[in-house]
Amino acid sequence: MTTDYNKHGVARQYQQAKQQPWRHRVEAYSFLRCIGDLAGKSVVDMACGEGHFTRRLKLGGASTVMGFDVSERMVELARAQEADDPAGIEYVVHDARELAVDRAFDLAVSAWLLVYAREREELARMCRGIASWLRPGGRFVTFTTNPDLYLFQPRGDFRPYGFEVLVEDQVYEGAPITWRIHMDDTVLDIENYYLPISAYESACREAGFRDFRVHGLELAPAEDGVDDHEHWAEFMRAPPAVMLECVRE
Repeated sequence: MTTDYNKHGVARQYQQAKQQPWRHRVEAYSFLRCIGDLAGKSVVDMACGEGHFTRRLKLGGASTVMGFDVSERMVELARAQEADDPAGIEYVVHDARELAVDRAFDLAVSAWLLVYAREREELARMCRGIASWLRPGGRFVTFTTNPDLYLFQPRGDFRPYGFEVLVEDQVYEGAPITWRIHMDDTVLDIENYYLPISAYESACREAGFRDFRVHGLELAPAEDGVDDHEHWAEFMRAPPAVMLECVRE
């Protein structure tokens, strides 16, 4: 069942889950490096959640930043943080499958958006919606579940990092992929869906994108200088996520 972020407590749990170490050491480090220089750029953060990356984009030098999410509760949390610590970010409720009106951003980013497409037509609608926010030559960069999770032998064991990734016995398009996130006193299940990389590339190209690329993950250096690569070896052997990048024609 698709995760309902408007359900009582789920949005707050998701916000709490962002504190797990891999979110900083791998997710944010890899994603922001792939996004690159933000100076003077107008940016839209799609599926922005409570604004975790949206704020970082603004602090990173973007001139204009807007965030949207289909979840009203997530947008409420984002607006509350904006009210407490104003950064000049606009947050709206919007479905990524719907087209934008009179928008022409330099850059569109999303962490965990395309994973919610169960089949190719839904994915195609998302990609058309994404393209509608960008000017010609604008980039789209997204952080997403790695379809190769099904191919790793042995499959990845992510319990040392605070979560599990549960997959079906056999791979098929639309197969559920459940991220089970373990926190101090609760467990949060987030359901994604499997589509091959070829489906993502095809949907992006049909939506008017070119230069489709897949990027792997990187591990940020430990802040205390300690060599902890051995701890992260399993995560990097079977990376549960990848980044996709393309440019609007």
